[in-house]
Amino acid sequence: MVKTAFYLGLLILPLRLFAQAKQDTIHVYFDLGVSAIKQTEQLKIDSLVYYDVLQPGKKLGIIGYADYLGSEETNVGLSETRAGNIKTYLLGMGFHESDIEMVIGKGEVKREVENGTAGYREDRRVDIIPGGFKAAPAKALPASGKTIDLTKVKTNETLRLENIYFVGGSHQWSKKSEPALNTLLAALKQHPTVRIRIEGHICCESDQPDGLDIETGKFNLSTMRAKAVRDYLVENGIDVTRLEYQGFARTRPLREPERTDEDEMLNRRVEIRVLSK
Repeated sequence: MVKTAFYLGLLILPLRLFAQAKQDTIHVYFDLGVSAIKQTEQLKIDSLVYYDVLQPGKKLGIIGYADYLGSEETNVGLSETRAGNIKTYLLGMGFHESDIEMVIGKGEVKREVENGTAGYREDRRVDIIPGGFKAAPAKALPASGKTIDLTKVKTNETLRLENIYFVGGSHQWSKKSEPALNTLLAALKQHPTVRIRIEGHICCESDQPDGLDIETGKFNLSTMRAKAVRDYLVENGIDVTRLEYQGFARTRPLREPERTDEDEMLNRRVEIRVLSK
C-alpha cells in the first residue's frame, strides 16, 4: 500500500483513536451546512490509512447524514455530497472504485428532542464501514423454506444464524435477512417448549466495551443486534418468556487474529443458544 505523507499533527494524536476506529463504524464529522471535509477530519482519515485501519483492497461502505436543520430535500442532498466527498478523498488516498461497496446519503437523523439552531454535531457526519455491508458466511441453519429440529440440539449448544445482513454500525438488517429469521421463527413455532438465548457478536479490536450503534448513540451494538432478533420473534408470535438476548462484543471471536474481510465477517455474527427444551 502507498502510504501518504505523515502530518506533524499525527504525532500527537492519541493512540486510542486507532483502537477505537477498529469498530464497525468510523465517523467523519462536518460543520453545519458544509460538505467540505475539515482539515482535522482529513488528518483523521490519513492517520487511519497510515495505520492500516483503512486499507486499499479491503471493502468499505460510506453513508452520509445531516442533522435536522434545513429541509428534507436539502439534507438528503447534503448527506449525499458529504458521502461523495469522502469517496473522492479515499480514491485520492489510493483506494479503488472496486473497494467501495456503497455510497449513499440518508438525509437527516431524526431526533425526538431538537436542539434549537445549533443542531447536533454528531448527526453531521459520514460513516465509513470497514468490511462493507456483507455478513459472515454461516453454516448451521438451513435455507428458507426448511426447518430445524431444535429438540435434537443439545442444551447449551449454539447455532449461527445464516445470512443475517446488518448495516455496519447498526442493528437494522436488510430485507434479505428475513428468510433466515423466518427459518428460526418456524423452528420455534414447531417446538414450543424450547427456550433460547440470542447472542450478538462484533468484529474488530477496540478499547470500548462494545461497538457503537449509530441508532442508539451508545456502545451497545452487539446487544442491540441480539435484541433486534428477539424483537422480531416476539412481534411474530413467540412468547417473550422463551427468549433471552445478550451481547458479547468481541469477547468470543471465531477467527483470531482477524487478517481478512472473511475473518471480520465471521466474527460479526448472531448465534442462538438452546437453554432448555
